[in-house]
Parts: sequence; structure tokens; C-alpha cells
Amino acid sequence: MSHEIYSTLSGMMGVWQQTELIANNLANVSTQAYKAPRASFEQVDHDPRPLGNSFSRLVPGYIDQRDGPIIQDGVETHLAIRGKGMLTVEGANGELLLTRNGNLRLDVNRFLVTQEGERVLGRSGPIQIPQDEKVEIDREGNVTSRRDLGMDTVSTYIDQLQFAHSDDLMPRGGGRYTPLGNVEDIMEGDVVQGALEGSNVDPMNAMVELIQSARYFDIYQRAIQTADSLDQTAYAMPRG
Repeated sequence: MSHEIYSTLSGMMGVWQQTELIANNLANVSTQAYKAPRASFEQVDHDPRPLGNSFSRLVPGYIDQRDGPIIQDGVETHLAIRGKGMLTVEGANGELLLTRNGNLRLDVNRFLVTQEGERVLGRSGPIQIPQDEKVEIDREGNVTSRRDLGMDTVSTYIDQLQFAHSDDLMPRGGGRYTPLGNVEDIMEGDVVQGALEGSNVDPMNAMVELIQSARYFDIYQRAIQTADSLDQTAYAMPRG
């Protein structure tokens, strides 16, 4: 078997993994606050000699953290975050999680939590809204509770949402991430209350990427078939 088949196969496997990644992004085009992961190819085991082998592989790149579209729904506990800030959340084991999924709710104890029940953090800790009071959150993330008393309205400042950013994120599902690198504290966010952030996947671009990836896979497949055909021809030739 020709040795170049192995080099071609490494590229073919990488393109297949890339196709799966793009298909997953397309499947999440309607997922709230979904951030598309990106990947790239790198060269490995390069032999600089003439006709030497060279292999490639797909390596994780980064999470595309660009804003998704705003979807207004009027629910007071729903938040859409703009810019680089992410909400900080206390995980089930006390670990710090980051999320842009503002599909929040109040639990039975009136804590502001994610759909998984994890508490959203403010500068002073988990945010709790007093009983029978409404929540208001301004663009900077300041949380205020409001109680209507007849003709009067009493507002009470509670806390400010704690925002953070990290370039190195590991997905945890549900739009939550574990920061793997440095975590940057962001003093104030850019919040839209009564709205959710949509997926930042551009379906048209993703479809173009998927078509390109399929064509690359076809090219690698043809190269392997050609190499195999040449091998069979070479072995069939008379030797003397």
C-alpha cells in the first residue's frame, strides 16, 4: 500500500470531524445564547525529505463569543447580554460557571437561578428577590425590587449582577461554560431585560462551510481511490 494513503487519511478524518462540528452548529441555530465553537487544522509529523509524509489533524480552536440577536419576550427574569460580559453562576458543586443564557427564573426561595437551578451571582453573592416584589434590572446589571403600595411604589436596591469574561471556555451544556484560563472581572454589563439572546450561528455561512467541508472530504476520498488504483496497477505489472 502506498504510504501517501496514510497522509491522505489523516486529512480525511480531520475534515470529517470538521463536518460534524459544522453540523452541530447548524443544529443549534435556534438554541438560546448558543456560541459556535471553531476549530482549525495543524500539521503534525512532517517529514521534510522529498516525497516525505506529512499528516494533519483537527484541533479545537475557540468559542465564537460574538453577540447573537435579541429576542424580546417581556418576561422580567429573562436577560439578553450584549458585549463580552457573561453572567456568573454558582454550579452544583460550588464551582464558578459562566453563561450568556439569560433564560432565568425565581426558585421557591426567590433566588434568581438558571433553568438548571443554579444561582446567579451578584457582587455580594446569590441574588434573592423579596416575596411578592417584582424585579427590575437596568442596562448596567443593577438589580432592584419593586413593590406597589396603592398609589406609591417602593423600590429597593438589591445588588449588581457580577459579569466576567474568559477566552478559554469548556462547554457544560445549557449554554454554561467552565472557564479554563484567566477570568476577567467586568465592572458592569450591557443588559436588556425582558429579552433573550439567540444563537450566533449564521445559517447561510454554516451551510457554505458544510458544503466546502463535504467537497474536501470527496477530494480526499478520490485521492485514496486513485492511490489504491495505482497500487493495483503496479502490483499487476510483470516483474523480471
